[in-house]
Amino acid sequence: TSMGVTILGADMVSVDHVEMYNLGTLDYKGWTLTGAFTMYESNVVIRNLKIDGNICEDALNTIRSQIDVQNISISNTKSDGYDADFCNGYFANSIFESTGNDCVDFSGSVVTIENITINNSGDKGISGGERSTLTIDNVVVNGALTGLASKDGSKLEATNITINDSPIGIAAFQKKPEYGPAHINIEKVTHSNVGNLGIIELGSTVNWDGKDYRGFVKFDIDAMYARFEK
Repeated sequence: TSMGVTILGADMVSVDHVEMYNLGTLDYKGWTLTGAFTMYESNVVIRNLKIDGNICEDALNTIRSQIDVQNISISNTKSDGYDADFCNGYFANSIFESTGNDCVDFSGSVVTIENITINNSGDKGISGGERSTLTIDNVVVNGALTGLASKDGSKLEATNITINDSPIGIAAFQKKPEYGPAHINIEKVTHSNVGNLGIIELGSTVNWDGKDYRGFVKFDIDAMYARFEK
């Protein structure tokens, strides 16, 4: 029966030592959100937050907010772990366990990401979309369909990355026709049991340890995402 926690337009949201279990999301008179814990157009400071077993699309969702999010633990989610839409700020020192879809998904955001551990992601470990700019340092991905992904005009600057037990290490592609190709600049990568170190779609680019790679094939995006639409 839980409809989660929703905060709209707050001058300041301060979250410290909070645990949330088995939350749904707001569904009231035709207004339905996606996050168990949602903050919209707010200044958000989070320290020590645990979300486990949410039964809606996103465990944590910040929208059009200034964020300083540190020391969160998100586990056993139905879909995404942390979804940030059109946010600016800092995200660090956090761990994800067993998410049904992406562990960390940023859209239209400019964020610095540091010291993140991801275990058993249903899709992407960290994903940047809709012209996001993500600066990523010291991330460990253990088990994901794709370790890091940049899509739809996004740029990822990544260093000190470890990817283990993943069919695809990194991916750069265009999903939405209204956006352009994507870019990844990555260095200092350690990997183990990775099927394909990188896939790059036509028009997108990757610079890996100073060497440029370009895509020459258009991806079948519908086929890539078909498994999540069942």
